[in-house]
Amino acid sequence: MKDLEQLRARLPALRDVTYLNTGTLGVMAEPVLERYAEALQRVERFGHARWDEVRATAEAARQRLAELVGACPEELAFTGNSTDGLALVLASLRWSPGDRVLTSDQEHPALLLPLSAVSRRHEVTVHQFIVGSKPEETIVSFAERLEEVRPRLVAFSHVSCETGVRLPVERLVSMAHEHGALVLLDVAQSVGQCRVDLRGLGVDFAAGNGHKWLHGPKGTGFLFVQRDMLDLLEPPLVGDGAVEPAFERTADWLEGWRFRSDAQRFEFGTRNPAPWIGLTAAIDYLEAIGWDTIERHQCVLVRWLHERISAIPGVRWYSTLDPTCGSGMVTLGLSGWDGETLSRVLWERFQIIQRRVLVPNGIRVSCAYFTSFEDREKLASALEQLAVGSAGVRE
Repeated sequence: MKDLEQLRARLPALRDVTYLNTGTLGVMAEPVLERYAEALQRVERFGHARWDEVRATAEAARQRLAELVGACPEELAFTGNSTDGLALVLASLRWSPGDRVLTSDQEHPALLLPLSAVSRRHEVTVHQFIVGSKPEETIVSFAERLEEVRPRLVAFSHVSCETGVRLPVERLVSMAHEHGALVLLDVAQSVGQCRVDLRGLGVDFAAGNGHKWLHGPKGTGFLFVQRDMLDLLEPPLVGDGAVEPAFERTADWLEGWRFRSDAQRFEFGTRNPAPWIGLTAAIDYLEAIGWDTIERHQCVLVRWLHERISAIPGVRWYSTLDPTCGSGMVTLGLSGWDGETLSRVLWERFQIIQRRVLVPNGIRVSCAYFTSFEDREKLASALEQLAVGSAGVRE
């Protein structure tokens, strides 16, 4: 990638560590941090004296985010993270005993735990389909389970947090709708590293965040609700800002309101606008690099890593190399090592930050816009040393 060294120089963390864990937490570039910090200073130093000004600036983030994910601003609610959005949809649907949900076998607790809560509270059953390394494998499993389960809701991730596989979302959504099911999509691992067009994909609901591949502030998430689906959701929490007309302390205050007619029915109370200015700065920064440039860079690094480590004895590659259904995240293992121990040793001995994975048993590494071939070489060299050295905890 052009100007890679300059981009890396704006990330102080890279001076001390090899950072391969954007899939958990992105790192913010210094120019983005400066804009974010300036907004935070205005909020905290001047309070209400600058409140309207800062809030109006922050509201521009809704438009920028809508353009990025293929949505209308009215269809987006600001949340704290992807988990908030997923949990809000699941808590807002009106469930009946016996309803069924279909999800995948590679989901994050951000989806699985709210699904578990729905199952406990409303006697809803949760079923799974298998995500394969090839789209056709996923589609076959999905079709079989769709016929068996006949779910009311299908909920799954755009990009798997376990293997980095990009699911054939458009096809799965079409099949789900043909069977009368609603679709909730988790885009936590796709926004910022590959194209996302929520309207084009046809999903009913989606949730994402700004702190991973957008490298924005922690505490920036969003919920997408397609306009026609809004009235299917009755928010479990309500407060000032979430209703219309604007709340007045009148005689009929108990009954004289309704939820807003846009996704902001999920926003209420005093909220810090500074992170959203920071997110706008993060989107601007990456857009200047180029979304296609970033995706190509990640693809090249993944292929290079595969070629480099394929000759190392005992290395297991669990992800796809197909750029149409892969991503910048890959999962790999090493014979004789369980993922948790391998992850810990890579950090303690080599200062390589990555994430352990339980199923499949290994580690997950992320190729971000700032990742260099030297970073990949450090990982490959570390794996070589561990492969010929003493074995870790057996699988």
